[in-house]
Amino acid sequence: MKDRKEYDALLRSLKEGAVTIELEGAAIELRSCADRQPGQVDPRSALAAHLTREEFAARRLELDGELWANEDHLFGPPDPENYSPLALLRFQFGWTSSDLSCGIRTLHREIPSPDGPVSVYQYERVSPRPDRPCVVLIHGGGFFGGVIPTVENQCKLLAQLMDGVVLAVEYPLCPEHKYPAGFNACWATVVWAHENAAALGVGKNKIGVAGDSAGGNLSLACGLRDRDEGGGRIAFLGLIYPTLSRRESLHSARWWRPELYENPSGDPLIDQQIRQIGLTEDQTTSWYLPEGQDPDDPYVSPIEADPAGLPKVLLMTAEYDFLRAECDAYAGMLARAGVPCRCIRYGGIFHGTFDRLGYAPQVEDMLREIASEMSAL
Repeated sequence: MKDRKEYDALLRSLKEGAVTIELEGAAIELRSCADRQPGQVDPRSALAAHLTREEFAARRLELDGELWANEDHLFGPPDPENYSPLALLRFQFGWTSSDLSCGIRTLHREIPSPDGPVSVYQYERVSPRPDRPCVVLIHGGGFFGGVIPTVENQCKLLAQLMDGVVLAVEYPLCPEHKYPAGFNACWATVVWAHENAAALGVGKNKIGVAGDSAGGNLSLACGLRDRDEGGGRIAFLGLIYPTLSRRESLHSARWWRPELYENPSGDPLIDQQIRQIGLTEDQTTSWYLPEGQDPDDPYVSPIEADPAGLPKVLLMTAEYDFLRAECDAYAGMLARAGVPCRCIRYGGIFHGTFDRLGYAPQVEDMLREIASEMSAL
């Protein structure tokens, strides 16, 4: 962050200026930074999206250090013609964020699973407490991208905020490893954490699963499997703009429509962002699912399952995101099913913002909310 005082003021403003609306029978809390105008893009998201290489070079000294560290991710590789479409998409993931934590220990583990060892990174502040909270964190990336370093600083700060343990899963990616390979790795990590709670120094009844985008999908799928098996392993689900259906695309939308999104000035950036995920869903689904796999399988498309019996859910969405429409519908499903749920919509931001810890105050707010829910278990 360029100015810690300004960043902290914006972070506080998210809660101080929040309002609550009712939608689909669910209460949704709307949070925006104080310097963001309704119906407009958050200033930090707008700056990152509008910068050109020429402007970046001319204004370099006035820009936030995180933008310096992510120049290639903002503008793409210098030789995009040498990348396949999949490699080019993967290149876009991997934002370098800020480390806002202190005193956090990192361990690497390989845990057993029926499909072979799963690589897991453990983040914690060393503590004698035997009953700390634990979050299994599953990164996003459309099931085909994303890496642990992108969410490492988020994991470290979350471990510090809740004085607990965070386990980040390095699950296998598609199309090289199609469903259910990634899901199986995430589920194996949940089972391992529960079975080894005493050795980890965490409470068996204080294990949560959280993730963004595809990671939110996999987190919710784990929650459904735990409920279906009656295991009682998962006490909390933190879902950050999760993808909930593998059928919902721009060409076959059940919930999405452009008039859901406030855009009074007709900003083309907003119009692009609310469509972007929908334009790629058909392609990413073909990469993720093997031939013959039912896309309505609840562990593939969790919105197709009855949510009754799930643990407490914290559902967080981005205002200008194709996935917000299905997430709003799911909030109503959770409310009608009697699942304890809190819903927060962050105004003016786009899908993928969770990568930008230290640049976007909304990310730290998300982590603080997850930590608060976990600490209350």
